[in-house]
Amino acid sequence: MASLTTGLIENTGVSGVRPCTTLLVTISNADLVGATVRISGFYWTGTAKKEYVLDLLTVAPGKVSNNSYYANFDVFEFQFISSSDAVEISVRGKDDVENLTAVYNMLPAQLLPGMEGVVAEASKMTIPTALNRVYVLNSSSNNVSVIDGISNTCIGNVIMGSGPLGIGVNPATNKIYVANFGSNNISVIDGNSNAVITTISVGSNPVGLGVNPITNKIYVTNWGSHSVSVIDGFTHVVIATIMVGASPKGVNVNPTTNLIYITNHISNNVSVIDGNNNVVKTIVNLGI
Repeated sequence: MASLTTGLIENTGVSGVRPCTTLLVTISNADLVGATVRISGFYWTGTAKKEYVLDLLTVAPGKVSNNSYYANFDVFEFQFISSSDAVEISVRGKDDVENLTAVYNMLPAQLLPGMEGVVAEASKMTIPTALNRVYVLNSSSNNVSVIDGISNTCIGNVIMGSGPLGIGVNPATNKIYVANFGSNNISVIDGNSNAVITTISVGSNPVGLGVNPITNKIYVTNWGSHSVSVIDGFTHVVIATIMVGASPKGVNVNPTTNLIYITNHISNNVSVIDGNNNVVKTIVNLGI
């Protein structure tokens, strides 16, 4: 799996005309199998970072995909997560009459952990640093504490449903998912505002939660229903309910293979779910 970014792109206009109004993203898959690429686009207004592109593409082996995105902002950034290291991504800017005006470098995302704090003086904008927040479940208090990882201070508590027990984070979308055991639902927190943006009903007694950041799918183990709920992170709708073993608890997602591993507490086995078709591929008996 590869994670790439353009970094912050300054696109300040001259006489009201910005050099880039459209971003052309070319994705080449040199692998022998199909590859999935997740595309996220962001822009800034004042100090607020806004996500406005959230796209998931599948590129067949040996094929090239060209995609255009609106980019008429003073400062913006695009991030890419691909399922294969054999995928090549190039990003170019076009002006409002379709002329190519810029070629933007692609860098591994891990090389620029603090890139959001750097922007050209000409833009006169203050860009927040990487959020670096930690989310802590408080099951008896029915809330989640948010800790600032830079100052190591608690910056607030977010009210959940009854008995929050499981939590998962999608770093690509900055959404946090909390399984409320007593309420039979999932609270979705927007990491930018630390507010609950929606609540999703699932099976009985949800306890474990895993996220695939590439496909933007969330997997929830329902202890009382002996099932797994699959949530689409784009629409926040349950798209499948998969029966597994007795009292499923733990969830582990392999984003590279798109396989999801479910530990069944009472059955003493592990259900392996194929994320491509939401079907149990095999069951691993633990012999205990």
